[in-house]
Amino acid sequence: MSAEKFHLEAAEALTAWYNSHKRDLPWRLDRDPYHILVSEAMLQQTQVERVKSFYARWMERFPTLTSLASASEDDVLACWQGLGYYSRARNLRRAARLVSGAGLKTLPADEEFLRSLPGLGPYTVGAVCSIAFDLPVPAIDGNVRRVFSRLLDMPDDPARAKGTALIAAHAAAILKLGSPHILTQAFMELGATVCTPGTTCQCGQCPVSRLCAAQAAGTQAQRPVSTRRNVVERRRGAALLILVPHGCAVRRRPAGGLWSRFYEIPWLRGEADESAESCLSRLTAELRLTAPCLDLELEETLKFTCWQVRLHLWSCRMLQPPAGCDAFSADELADFPMPAGLKRLVQKALGESGEKQLELFPPVR
Repeated sequence: MSAEKFHLEAAEALTAWYNSHKRDLPWRLDRDPYHILVSEAMLQQTQVERVKSFYARWMERFPTLTSLASASEDDVLACWQGLGYYSRARNLRRAARLVSGAGLKTLPADEEFLRSLPGLGPYTVGAVCSIAFDLPVPAIDGNVRRVFSRLLDMPDDPARAKGTALIAAHAAAILKLGSPHILTQAFMELGATVCTPGTTCQCGQCPVSRLCAAQAAGTQAQRPVSTRRNVVERRRGAALLILVPHGCAVRRRPAGGLWSRFYEIPWLRGEADESAESCLSRLTAELRLTAPCLDLELEETLKFTCWQVRLHLWSCRMLQPPAGCDAFSADELADFPMPAGLKRLVQKALGESGEKQLELFPPVR
């Protein structure tokens, strides 16, 4: 089959399939470029079902790009609380401010301008250009790579430069033969619901199965090929809930770096093979604490791409917060941007079971 016929048949089949099989998702109610930008930012590293409630909350708080541009960073981070990867929220606000600063009320149909905005890589730019403005600009994410790696039966890693370029060329050719706003979402939908990883793929329900070289060769379960290996480093750590007369002691992280300007209870990541108890000793020395600590027997894991920390929680009572910390009530903490794992630890400790444990710990006289 010629490339031209392959592209045309794929465009026709995917268009018909998407129009009858697309999921009912809140960000598909219109093609507002701001809505598309927010949804794509939220969907990075986060599953669709989880994003739905966050998207609704975000749009209620920041219904337009202009309202986002005028919001404080703390308000934006608080609204994003629980989604993780908070640089996404900061970049959305920065992009909104740059667009507003250029005298625009929403994102323009300008690929070059969109590429200049923080947080908008090739995939997000492609999604906004194609879905909002019907421009034939490919949006290549993991789902789309998987679809094309099977359609073309690619023996190489599609995430590397050569593979990405090949997929982008085929995707662009297909987009030009139909409506880009439909076809881009069809690529994504197919990868998310039918052309799924490994042996979970449902070739019998695929609208382009007759065009799929991997199915013909019986290699669909081996596609895509991956040459990347993520090594996750796991450590122990200690966290400390310091109770003071007017609440809990909380510190704010410095600007830049991990969790920039977030609030946190004091915690420490251990060295390789270090115990949580050893981390606690270093943490109390760092804070210059002499008060005895109560083991609350609570743990949470802080998860990142390349490392994880299993935090064990202790508590102590003081008359005033240690240097570098301030006192906040539990109600105030609920509204602060705080790493999700640390917030869960605080909520557990101040919840019913935690309160019973804390009652056993005598207050400071």
